[in-house]
Amino acid sequence: MNKHIVFFLAMMPSIVLADNLYISSQTGNEISIFNLDTLQVEKTFEVPKGPVSMIEDTEQQLIYVSHPGLGRISVIDKTSHELLSEIDTGGQPFGMILDHTKQQLFVTDWSRDAVLVINTATWLLVDILAVGKSPAGIALDAIGRKVFVANRESNSLTVLDADKPMLLATIKTGERPYAVAFNPHNGHIYVSCIKENSVRVIDSNSYETIATLKSGKAPYGITVANDGKQFYVVNQNDNSLVIFDAENFDIIAEINTGKMPEDVAVSSDQQRAFVTNWFGSSLSVIDLQSAKQLKRIPLNNDPRMILLAK
Repeated sequence: MNKHIVFFLAMMPSIVLADNLYISSQTGNEISIFNLDTLQVEKTFEVPKGPVSMIEDTEQQLIYVSHPGLGRISVIDKTSHELLSEIDTGGQPFGMILDHTKQQLFVTDWSRDAVLVINTATWLLVDILAVGKSPAGIALDAIGRKVFVANRESNSLTVLDADKPMLLATIKTGERPYAVAFNPHNGHIYVSCIKENSVRVIDSNSYETIATLKSGKAPYGITVANDGKQFYVVNQNDNSLVIFDAENFDIIAEINTGKMPEDVAVSSDQQRAFVTNWFGSSLSVIDLQSAKQLKRIPLNNDPRMILLAK
């Protein structure tokens, strides 16, 4: 796959207590705010060209947005939606994870085969860490102080020390790893491997592969339930959401979505899942108790990533 194509793919969000969904549109250069109570888009605001990944800084009431095509990260005021700053990174910043412990933002740089470290107090780029080829998804073990990076073109997962510039491990994965999520309840890492049509489950301490799960065709976004008992995977070429049991890895349910789903998020009460459908230009609202799609809400300009925000 050409490198520019990956920028139309979604990242996996971290689960947080949330009142709204923020949905990025790379082609529309905008972010939509979706109200979880009314199930309607209540506001849309413009951002710089080509927004992809989003992450919330709850302490500073900020939202960071990556723009791979511009080589920048936008800093957005969460209340006013005003653009406060643009951090020039060079390269192509893609996936992001925030580390509140040390006020730092880790960002995968697709074209430089690196992870960028940005100081969130100064908004300055303070380090560039080498990883595998074309890093995409990124996750953080905040307690164990480890950063996990999926290297799409190296078929590997890089493990970095979160406190110092140190490589801890390089782990072989399936073909074309993309999204990565960490389950703090059992210490498992989940990696979607697009070409292999699988999800690898890796132990974050031993770095051994525990299981290779068949999720569906072209698995992409992954997220973990608040209680760690389940994890969720969208499959782009199957137009589906698969729910896995995090203990025995059984498939609990497989649910139809819209066309070419990109990303998945789960409400804080774990009653509903929300899936952006790239080619369907829609948002699927899924009831997790009945394992059914409740409704499919039209959205403009090819929705990509979801951020659950407080």
